[in-house]
Amino acid sequence: MIDGISFVQKELLLPIISGGVLVFAAFIFKEWQTRNKGRFTLNAIVAFITLFALILIILEPSKEVEVQHKQGLLLTEGYRTAQKDSLEAIYEGIQVLEYNPKQSVRTALDSLTSLMIIGDGVAPYDFYKFDSIPTSYLPNEITSGIIRVMFNDLLVLGDEFRLNGTYAKPKLGSSLVLQDSRGNGLDSILLKDRSSQNFSLKTVPKVSGDFIFRLSEKDSVGKVLASNPLPITIRKKEPIRVLIVNTFPTFETKYLKNFLADEGYEVTVRSQLTKGKYKFEYFNTKASPIYQFTEESLSKFNVVITDTETYFNFGKTVKNRFEHSILENGLGLLIQPTELMFKLGKAMPYFSFKSDGVNEVQLPNSTVNIEKYPFTFNETFAVNAIDSNKLGKLSYYRQLGLGRVATTTLLNSYQLVLKGKDQPYKSIWTQILDKIVQRKEQVVAWQSQTELPKVGEPFSFVVRTGLEDFQVLNTEENRVPSLQDARVSFKYSGTTYPKKAGWNTLEVEGDSTTQFSYYVYDADDWKSLSASHKREANTKQFGKEIKENRTVVVNRPISLLFFYILFLLGIGWLWLSSKLSAQS
Repeated sequence: MIDGISFVQKELLLPIISGGVLVFAAFIFKEWQTRNKGRFTLNAIVAFITLFALILIILEPSKEVEVQHKQGLLLTEGYRTAQKDSLEAIYEGIQVLEYNPKQSVRTALDSLTSLMIIGDGVAPYDFYKFDSIPTSYLPNEITSGIIRVMFNDLLVLGDEFRLNGTYAKPKLGSSLVLQDSRGNGLDSILLKDRSSQNFSLKTVPKVSGDFIFRLSEKDSVGKVLASNPLPITIRKKEPIRVLIVNTFPTFETKYLKNFLADEGYEVTVRSQLTKGKYKFEYFNTKASPIYQFTEESLSKFNVVITDTETYFNFGKTVKNRFEHSILENGLGLLIQPTELMFKLGKAMPYFSFKSDGVNEVQLPNSTVNIEKYPFTFNETFAVNAIDSNKLGKLSYYRQLGLGRVATTTLLNSYQLVLKGKDQPYKSIWTQILDKIVQRKEQVVAWQSQTELPKVGEPFSFVVRTGLEDFQVLNTEENRVPSLQDARVSFKYSGTTYPKKAGWNTLEVEGDSTTQFSYYVYDADDWKSLSASHKREANTKQFGKEIKENRTVVVNRPISLLFFYILFLLGIGWLWLSSKLSAQS
């Protein structure tokens, strides 16, 4: 490139110039033989200009120019033709592109100054392709169908399976039916003619294993309009050993231990009477008092439940033993909240809180109200939500090595039992414990990072393990590269591209006991839900405001007309010169 000049066929630059030099040398040699006939110098100059013009015609020179008003319009699935036509009328000369997840658009974007996206939006895994260009998203209209779904896909045999969601623009007379893997109806709800309708369906599975339930939509005469899979895994109930430690007995602990005992948990309760003296209670387990918290004594339990005062009054040595058991042995720790928790500030190493002034909320997926502390979790702290609520999350856990620490902002949950709300109470504590409890000895712990895995699309996962040299295999037994976290040595992340719909697996090479199953949806499954997720993600990523144009430098081709004229005049003169020389 010379002063902003480049060539379209730059890969031919060296061979073309080399060829031109050889041709010019041959011409000079030929003309030197007949130099006594005159016009040698003139012919040499004309030949040089003619060859120079020919070389430029072949190489196609271009010049860098700044562009400030070249907007693009990206059409994604579900876009409206009327919206496209309107934008083309407003932004004259706008360049229209079609989005295809299997093809890259980055080359086309390089020459644009800004971009607008219409339709349901681009796939979130493609967001990085738009980092360098000002991009706006004009949300598509919400179409009829399911736009929100929540269900517990991992159950213990005997637990209730509950499906909650929202249906947008339902048709009067249609219904939603929850079906088991054989197509038998388990629960149903009739849809009404309104802008949107929340729904809730439930059942209690009778056997363990991996199953594909389905949520089917039927019209008023029972014809199936749509059917989407609901993959669930139902485990057999395993003996879970729980240690409850309190400085003094509380109503919360009283009802919690009774609930755990009724559910078959092996529960040991230690309550302090006076300094050095304790009261022990045992449910579904042999008497075995715990006086000292050593790594050996803690290894006998899957989870420890204690209140804030008790835990933070432990000495440094005891807390170090707890943390070592969490990090290395996968112990689960549930810290029951008290007012002290929200006053600890930086002294609380696991969670951070901020005041929200809300003292009562409606439980997620329920009509039941419950008390809470007037605080919410600070999500910038590396934590994970256990449940969700319109006013904020109520329970969180934090991953520490192989184990987890959890807490909640709920207050006096035992009041639900006193009011006869046993099922919501059970749901709260089953969900919290299920997230933190240590099951069997686990060499590898897997975690999915993709909400709706689809065939051919990236499925991201996290694996936590103490193994130092291992390989992850996918369903096709191909190795999946994994990247070790720079700050957490036992945490690895990876991405695979599943090739088939249905149950897929990941496992550590040479150890089938580490197998992790996940379900991959077909491209046509949950279309309205996928579209809703993409609209939300695109709105959050790009925003609705039209962005200011950037300045881009593009190579604009230089007209070749002048070079064609030079070439024709030059070749014409050389032909005429040879005729004149022959006559003389």
